[in-house]
Amino acid sequence: EGLVRHASTHAAGIVITPEPLQRYVPLQASITRGDKNGQEKRAVMTQYEMNAVQKIGLLKMDFLGLRNLSIIEDTLKNLEQTRGLTLDLAQIPWDDAATFRLLQAADTNGVFQLESPGLRRLLQDMRPTSFEDITAAIALFRPGPLEGGLVDQYMKCKHGEQDIVYPLPQLEPILKETYGVIVYQEQVMQIASQLAGFSLGEADVLRAAMGKKKKDEMAKMRAKFIAGAVSRGVTEPKATEIFDLMAFFAGYGFNKSHSAAYAVISYQTAYLKANYPLEYLAALLNNEAGNYDKVAAAVLDCHTRDIEVLPPDVNNSEAGFTVQDGKIRYGLAVIKNVGTHAIELLLTERRAKGPFKSLLDLTVRVDPREVNKRVLESLIRSGATDSLGERGRLLASIDRVTDRAGQIIGERESGQTSLFGMLPDADEMDDPAAGLISAMPPMPDDERLRGEKELLGLYLSDHPLRRIEQELHLKVDTYANQVTPEMEDFEVRIGGVIKAVRPVVTKAGKAMAFVQLEDLTATIEVIVFPRVFEERRQLLLSDTVVIVRGKVDARAAPGDDEERAEAAKVIADEILAFDDAGHESWVRNQVVHLDVPGDATPVQMETLQEILGRCAGPDRVVLHLQRADQVVDMDLGEKFRVQGGGLAGDRAQREIDTLFARPVWRLEVIRRRAPERQLNGGRQPRTLVGSPAGA
Repeated sequence: EGLVRHASTHAAGIVITPEPLQRYVPLQASITRGDKNGQEKRAVMTQYEMNAVQKIGLLKMDFLGLRNLSIIEDTLKNLEQTRGLTLDLAQIPWDDAATFRLLQAADTNGVFQLESPGLRRLLQDMRPTSFEDITAAIALFRPGPLEGGLVDQYMKCKHGEQDIVYPLPQLEPILKETYGVIVYQEQVMQIASQLAGFSLGEADVLRAAMGKKKKDEMAKMRAKFIAGAVSRGVTEPKATEIFDLMAFFAGYGFNKSHSAAYAVISYQTAYLKANYPLEYLAALLNNEAGNYDKVAAAVLDCHTRDIEVLPPDVNNSEAGFTVQDGKIRYGLAVIKNVGTHAIELLLTERRAKGPFKSLLDLTVRVDPREVNKRVLESLIRSGATDSLGERGRLLASIDRVTDRAGQIIGERESGQTSLFGMLPDADEMDDPAAGLISAMPPMPDDERLRGEKELLGLYLSDHPLRRIEQELHLKVDTYANQVTPEMEDFEVRIGGVIKAVRPVVTKAGKAMAFVQLEDLTATIEVIVFPRVFEERRQLLLSDTVVIVRGKVDARAAPGDDEERAEAAKVIADEILAFDDAGHESWVRNQVVHLDVPGDATPVQMETLQEILGRCAGPDRVVLHLQRADQVVDMDLGEKFRVQGGGLAGDRAQREIDTLFARPVWRLEVIRRRAPERQLNGGRQPRTLVGSPAGA
């Protein structure tokens, strides 16, 4: 009936006026949900909704919290503490070579707005060379520009594969930075102003009408635009053509001011990661501590940069991640089941009286009501007490240690001991094995790793796949971080350790499962439909290493969040145990291409040879040496076969790209489309040659 149904509050909207608000707009009280103490909160809000507020000329701003700003702030603090460097981001260069190498390589995990798989692919294709390219990338990466062909046109014009065409010469100053493509709404306004004499207010009305496809307003503006353009010497057909062009692009256009504001933070975070990776990744880990998938991705980033990540330690860790001697130390707050108050007690006691000498020393010195058996078990199994003894033996001693600590504390509180009897003797405090821990073998490796995975969210001291990394590389053709939506319906062969299995029952009453498969680069979802599930259900257990052959599926399921909807998955056609001989017949087909510049020095070529030698594997290497007027192609043969993907490949790519100060390494993977019987649409098989985005 057109009546207001209810009043709601914009979570971040603030109305700003030059004088008290009640002189401009009616106000009302709003009651928000109770705080943590159950008390209701009252706030003042406008009775007009946001569009009405804007129509009467008031300024509405949205103030949103941004975690990346905290990451930047923490990075700057880390730089001051570790290097004594006070960095002013207002003074950093906006053409930093290391930053653009990082962006061109799409090494953007943890970089604001640029870390999604889709944007990383766009960056690899774009190869940004300026701040304006970053701004454009953020504006272009939306469904409209991607589906409307704007991205392809922008790329081709930028790389000289297509001529830049301006509708009229006088529009070149407006469209030059975007290679003749109308990317921003501000460009629509500028064209209307310059070509048809619109005032900025009229141009803004036109922009809004085009963006929201308001046909009545567009019809009025169309006549006015054509008349204005004709009066300025433009032919009517040309004016009509340009108006239609503007209307097409305006439907996809993005605010440049918005995109540029994002791009500033994108560049700053990329600059810090490229130039100060140790301090930046420590800050990133601190701010993502509650998200175990992002922590795992950041730790992988550290490994590929040869930055050692040290385990948590009751005698060395702080609450959060810290930089220590060129390494990153895990914080105690990341350990599951260890509460904030317990951590505060541990840190306060350690700072006041020095390091803990043994598990008994720790339990005597810290309130056992806060650091109880459950907390002690979590500290031990996560590796945080390795400086006090071996995990298995410490775990076996918990009951005896806590009982003895209780006796000591009780005697101390009751005053029953003498001055020299208030503590256990020195041997008992210093050596946990003295009378407290029975002789027993160390904790098995698989149990040790399971504890880390459970309590830290990832395998830290080692990885179940590390010992079979070379063999695994021979049995797969794709790593988890290489699977992208563009590969939809193509066959891949991936391998890893099963992280989790979620069984479900279909509408037909048949069992299937969604499996989280983790390799050394990332975690990917594998969909196991009833046929394969029935055949291989005995393999679908946590911590089992398997090889999966299947096809890539990029369709979003109902209820998927944005990140999950964009991620590609694999539909399993076959699942084999790691040591099954069946996958010896599977043939891999991938090649590493090295685009070496013509001015490469002998020292660089010798270093290149050393890097390739350290990355030995099964994949061919083809060298493309760029000369003045031609490119010389050389297959390096059997001697220089390498590992094209995985941690070794990622590390080699980073070293080689850094060596030549430009992107040199390209991984070509030749894939076949899955057989017709697996395809929903019955499309014909074909071959895909692609260069999937790396980590």
